[in-house]
Order: sequence, then C-alpha cells, then structure tokens
Amino acid sequence: MKADGRKLWLDESLVNAGKFLAQMLNAEKKRNLTNGEENFKNLAAAYCYLYEKAKESGILSEEDNEYIFEDETIH
Repeated sequence: MKADGRKLWLDESLVNAGKFLAQMLNAEKKRNLTNGEENFKNLAAAYCYLYEKAKESGILSEEDNEYIFEDETIH
C-alpha cells in the first residue's frame, strides 16, 4: 500500500509534538519551566493546533507536487 510521504512526515511530527507537549505539561506541574522549555511547549502546542486546522480545512488532502517527500510503501 502506498501512502503520501508528506502526510506520514506530518503525522509523525504530530505524535512527537504531542508527546513533548504532554511531558512539558507534566513537568510544569512539578516545577517552573525554563524560558526555552516554555517556548518549545508553545511551539509544540501551535503545531498540534495548526495541523488539526489544516486537516479540517482539507489542505492536507490537496495535491502538492512541490514537496520533498515521495509516496512510501507501508508494509
């Protein structure tokens, strides 16, 4: 089965952003986050939000011939 490499990359990034965000939210309960951690937490949250908005609007379903990821075979 072939899958859009761009979508796989974005989905994997969503998983990573979600995991990082969860870790930062957990750490935030125990201590104050550093400025860097706070910035990355906000970046991860923004990615999750924008990914969902892009998915809802259909942007991820559009053809895009100008990206660097080719279709990948899923086993």
